[in-house]
Amino acid sequence: MKLLQASTALRARVALHPRAMVLTDHLGTLSAGELLDLVQLHRRRHRGAPVTDLGDLPATAPLRQVLVAALAGDGVLAPRSSGTTGAPRLHRRGPLSPSQLLTLSDLGRRIGLRPGRSIASLAPGVHGHGLMVALGALGIGAPLVDLTHLPGPARIALLHRSSPALLTGIPVHLVNLLRAEQELGRGIPLHIPRVVSGSDALSTALRAELARRFRARVHDVYGTTETGSLTVDGRPLRGVHLREADGLLHARTPFTSGRERVTDRGRIAADGTVHVLGRADGAVCSGGMLHDPAAVVRVLLSQDGVARARIRVVSDPRFGVRTLAEVELTALPHGAPAPTPESLRALIHDRLGAAAVPRGVRVGPPELSSPGR
Repeated sequence: MKLLQASTALRARVALHPRAMVLTDHLGTLSAGELLDLVQLHRRRHRGAPVTDLGDLPATAPLRQVLVAALAGDGVLAPRSSGTTGAPRLHRRGPLSPSQLLTLSDLGRRIGLRPGRSIASLAPGVHGHGLMVALGALGIGAPLVDLTHLPGPARIALLHRSSPALLTGIPVHLVNLLRAEQELGRGIPLHIPRVVSGSDALSTALRAELARRFRARVHDVYGTTETGSLTVDGRPLRGVHLREADGLLHARTPFTSGRERVTDRGRIAADGTVHVLGRADGAVCSGGMLHDPAAVVRVLLSQDGVARARIRVVSDPRFGVRTLAEVELTALPHGAPAPTPESLRALIHDRLGAAAVPRGVRVGPPELSSPGR
């Protein structure tokens, strides 16, 4: 049996403590009562549109706007997928079932999320990671600190003012924050008891640096938009069933309606610890953004003047890995402009979206050995 619609339950939860502070951002603080006022205003302005479609919000929507849109709807949410286990798309989410709540409760317990403990989020609220954090914090009464879409100095200043108990984001967000803190910390160290990384691979080096710099206990959460969160520090959550077959991880969770889904390449150790080794379809996740090398090569080869193209995956201290497009040109009719790195990046952006644009594009003489590779 389904529980109350998520938006209805959250509105009731917030209404119980109208003076409680639910969010801090660069605009100031937002109380529960003020949030409900904004929700009512939103509902009056959008009568006749019962489904909350987060895909209609801009990618840079602040968390207060995401919360208002989510609470104003009928409980059906459509967060954006970054394409972790498929093409990027919207995912409809209905009411939470009791088994789903148990899994989410276990997640909160393991990462230390408790009523009254503030959590600072670097993850955009229109995506699954940021949305789960925002609604989860609201649901249990944990004040939220919105660090999304802020420049480095503003993030550091807000962290010093709010002193959160937890910090969450994807690894590239955490790297950027570390660099900003090193440059702008003014000799006043930040102490954040727990740091939670998700949505991309967390390297051992970054984990150690986060623990040292923030004097934090660092958690690595693995999951997908399709399956929900699966593991914390390699250990499956309550209600999550994982198995390994032919080097692939198969997951069945309360969020998959009893169906088993292939998530990524990986292995399960004898003690039950899950180790994720990479994507099952060969695509690359760099800085939380999905890159499909084969699709990018096809687009490059469709451009006049491109004879050969390939995508290389190289290590990167900031993004973990990054993609590099190497393009060989062919002769063009006299006067025709030759493709440039800038024009090729723009072409990929137009055809496949921002997530597919390689971190670098090199245009050079005939040096590549395999056409279309």
